[in-house]
Parts: sequence; structure tokens; C-alpha cells
Amino acid sequence: MDSDMPSQIDSSDSGLIAVTRSERSREFESFWRGLPKEGLVPHRRDVKPARAASLLRDIVMLEVRLGDTPSLRVRLIGSSIQERIQSNITGLDYLDFRPSEYRAATIEAVRLMSSQPCGVWQVMAMHYERGFAQYFELTAFPLLGDDPDVPIIFGLMNPTGGLVRAVSVRGKPILTDTATTYDYIDIGASKPVRTD
Repeated sequence: MDSDMPSQIDSSDSGLIAVTRSERSREFESFWRGLPKEGLVPHRRDVKPARAASLLRDIVMLEVRLGDTPSLRVRLIGSSIQERIQSNITGLDYLDFRPSEYRAATIEAVRLMSSQPCGVWQVMAMHYERGFAQYFELTAFPLLGDDPDVPIIFGLMNPTGGLVRAVSVRGKPILTDTATTYDYIDIGASKPVRTD
């Protein structure tokens, strides 16, 4: 997740990039909006995966810690995502899969999602260790966690468009590029002002 544009990684597109939200993205938003809320944000305990069976394979949850050493721990990852990555990244820090120059923007976007609060929609390339890359559409919303200081980001990673030229993942299972397009989603507290 980030809000920086354009990409500095050479991921020249050999297919079409989505510039509008997919039906799956909107279905995921509808699922999230249907959850019981505490204020504007639902609690993680109210997410019943069986109610989103058609989306379950592409769902991800990140545990957000924004203190002195920020981290976005992967707590849940759908089976389709796991199959594409071909590595278990549960428990690892999503920030480690971001180029260092994009991490601050990723942390800021997650902070806004939790504090404003709001959702985010974006399209970005994911580069895999096995030497190929593809675009995916990320739609994400905040959840409350058991610890009020540790929110959760709940997202849908929907493959979209064609393959892109892969770059080195630098010894990691994946490397996620910067967004080619993005927007915040208003959930009742207005949308943050974009800085691009």
C-alpha cells in the first residue's frame, strides 16, 4: 500500500492495467461495509470468512504497528495469494517486500487508513522470486484489533491485467512495486487529500 506515483521500478507493461475498480473490489467493499461497526470501523472478530467465500482465496490481513519501528505483519493470507507467491509469508513484515524508497509512503497510507479512517484502492505490480511479475488490484480497509493500539488492515489482492517485466526481488519471495494508480475510499470520515 502506498500513495507514491509513478513507479521507479522498470515494470513495463505487456498487458492492460486496470484504471477502474473491478466488480470483485466492489464486492469486497460491500462485504466490509456490511460488517457491524464500532464507530466507522468493524472489529476483526466480526469478520466471518464464510460470508465472503468467493473472495476468501485473495484476502490478506496485516497487523499494523506504527511505533518507533513500524511493521505490517502478515497475519492471514488467502490460498490463491500463497499459490502465486509459492512461499509462506505469514508472520513476515510486508514492509520488507517494499523497496526502501517506498516504505515511508506505505506507512503513511496505513496510518491514514487507521486514523482518518478510510479505505484504499490501488493497482501495483508484484514481482515473484521465480522470475515473473503481474499487476494486482488491492482494495483495503481498516479493522479494529484486540489491542486498540494495533489496528488491522484487511485487503483483497485481485490479479488484474497482464504480465509485466520482472525485476530482481533481492532474495525475497516477492517485491511489490509502487502504485500505478490509486485512490482513497471514503468510509464516513472523508477521503484524505492526495499528495501526488
